Amino acid sequence: MKKMVTLIVFMLFLAVSLIACNNEDENQNLDEEKQQETEGTDDKNKSEEKEEAKTSGNKNIKVEDQLDLVIGDTGTFDTTIGTYEMTIESAKLVGPEFEGIESQIDNFILVDLTIKNMSDDSLNLEDVMMSIQVTEDLDESGSHDSSHVFDSVNTFLGSINPGEEAKGQFIAEVYNSETYYFREDPGNVAAGGSNQVIWNIPAEEVK
Repeated sequence: MKKMVTLIVFMLFLAVSLIACNNEDENQNLDEEKQQETEGTDDKNKSEEKEEAKTSGNKNIKVEDQLDLVIGDTGTFDTTIGTYEMTIESAKLVGPEFEGIESQIDNFILVDLTIKNMSDDSLNLEDVMMSIQVTEDLDESGSHDSSHVFDSVNTFLGSINPGEEAKGQFIAEVYNSETYYFREDPGNVAAGGSNQVIWNIPAEEVK
């Protein structure tokens, strides 16, 4: 009789142990599933955040790119510093030396510009010109404005109010080329700071 009782107690203990182990395994599996779901959600959120970061920079830029402008055309810039129009009135190569300063490459190009503020706030002209450059190759970096170095060049200075215009000049070093491209800095465009605006200037028009 004692053996029977002992056997029954042992069987009950074994059954309880098996149930406890099964519950523990199930809880562990549930925890692992939850962790995997959480990690999957986190990865998805991180991916979405990265994608949003790529596109959020230019989400407020509403003006389309203008890539085929020529001398005399007006381009519209929608930027983080304001919206404005820029017109190239004329452009010319002024030689490898200008006002006693020699170009470190081949030549200097001088561009006459008109800028009109289309924003509701004042527009800082120096900020505008900081992101403008000229290049001979759209896949390469360009030269920025050096007008402040020359006495006779009409540098853009100060600010203009909404609706106002300002006339000034841009001068930079360039290599000899068949075509020059006057544009917004691609780095600023890539960062979402502006739409892209490009003037195509054939060499025969600036000689």
